[in-house]
Amino acid sequence: MEEDRQSLLSPSFAPLHTDIGFKYRFLKTLCNGRYGTVRLASLKTLPSVQVAIKTICKARVKVSPDCLNREIQALFQLDHPNISRLFEVFDDHRNVHLVKEYCSGPSLFDCIIQRGSFSEPEAARLLRKILLAVNSLHNCNVCHRDLKPEHFMFEDSSPNAELKLVDFGISNKLFGRGDQSEIKTVVGSPDYMAPEVMWGGYGLMSDMWSVGVIMYAMLSGQLPFTADTISETFDRAMNGSFNVSSEAWAKVSPAAVDLLRKLLVVEPKGRLSADAALRHEWFSQVPSQPVSLSLIDSLRNYRVKSRLQAEVHTILARLLNVSHFKDIKDTFMALDKDHNGYLSTYEVSKGLLEASYNVTATEMAEIMLHVNFSEDGRIKFSEFLAAVMIARSLLDDDVIWCAYALLDVDNTGIVSEGNMKEALRRVGRQVTDGEVHEMMREVGADEDVIDYKQFKKVVLQGRLEP
Repeated sequence: MEEDRQSLLSPSFAPLHTDIGFKYRFLKTLCNGRYGTVRLASLKTLPSVQVAIKTICKARVKVSPDCLNREIQALFQLDHPNISRLFEVFDDHRNVHLVKEYCSGPSLFDCIIQRGSFSEPEAARLLRKILLAVNSLHNCNVCHRDLKPEHFMFEDSSPNAELKLVDFGISNKLFGRGDQSEIKTVVGSPDYMAPEVMWGGYGLMSDMWSVGVIMYAMLSGQLPFTADTISETFDRAMNGSFNVSSEAWAKVSPAAVDLLRKLLVVEPKGRLSADAALRHEWFSQVPSQPVSLSLIDSLRNYRVKSRLQAEVHTILARLLNVSHFKDIKDTFMALDKDHNGYLSTYEVSKGLLEASYNVTATEMAEIMLHVNFSEDGRIKFSEFLAAVMIARSLLDDDVIWCAYALLDVDNTGIVSEGNMKEALRRVGRQVTDGEVHEMMREVGADEDVIDYKQFKKVVLQGRLEP
């Protein structure tokens, strides 16, 4: 039972300490980069649970603390199966530590080097995942600015492992229109850098050029513009001319070349967006995601009886290892027809209709009321996962206990209002002291704390009264 419990959990939430060593034991260095070091670490309380921790030296980052905090908060909002999760952040006097989901499989770069190139069906399958991740970023108005195969990792070494975008070291949250001139700083990897980045004015579409370079590399094992010097590489990219007539391209379909030509367009306004690229005919060869009718039906059966219950359910969803719930993930992806990483009312109602459940507008509003915890009119992946796993009784005592122990951030044996506020903050939910106090009153808590027995009742029933 202990082994099963640990395999289901992903780490989240830190005690009220700035010392990351309070919670994690560093195991080895995974890589060193310009902005920090990434190390493998494990939870001290559950050594089998591993994370990747990126440590950024504040002295190296030439942005204000407020700017860095905005970027981190933007990353907390990313919620997609093809994007590695940011669990929590530690901030001490020298460093910022980003505690992230650890992917133990190889990088896409390693696979390209090892294989030389991918078959066209395999390249299409993987590029679709890349585009889904990028589309989710862009729908949150986040420009990655350094997309390349090294930053995509397989979650493990199994044949059907999920591909995830894992590094956001120089990503930028856009607060304007996300057009082609909002960002001025020239950053990124020369071989994958869009022409407009070199001009010093760019936006979200710069990422799509990088996607085109990745596609070229997967199909041919080569890079389209690389040269002996960085200056020559930039010149070739500015020219926009690339070779698709060599032997490596002899068996590549016209549809693939067409998509490539629509991504590697020098003028950013002429480039396909991630959403448009996902609708390209080349991806018709990628099998559709399976839809579980029983999982869709779970949404009709899910009910929350308090805000605290809803918030805790999202925390539980973040604690679970998504790889153990592939059918839930696949169903979410199949329902997300517009590929934006969220489920709209229309997408959910259409999925229910296809599953032979003809719901009324009132019933649909009821589903959205219960499942859409953040009340923004669309269902996030973690919200969908939480609703399905609760409705289908996928939580056992061990998982609930681990969630409770992690929310007990100061190790007192109880969850206080302060603990709850800090835990919610660490998953990007900003609540006031008054809101937390009201949530505790709503569930019937007599004091400002909840013990484990009460916590379990809130998780499963929503309130403390019998």
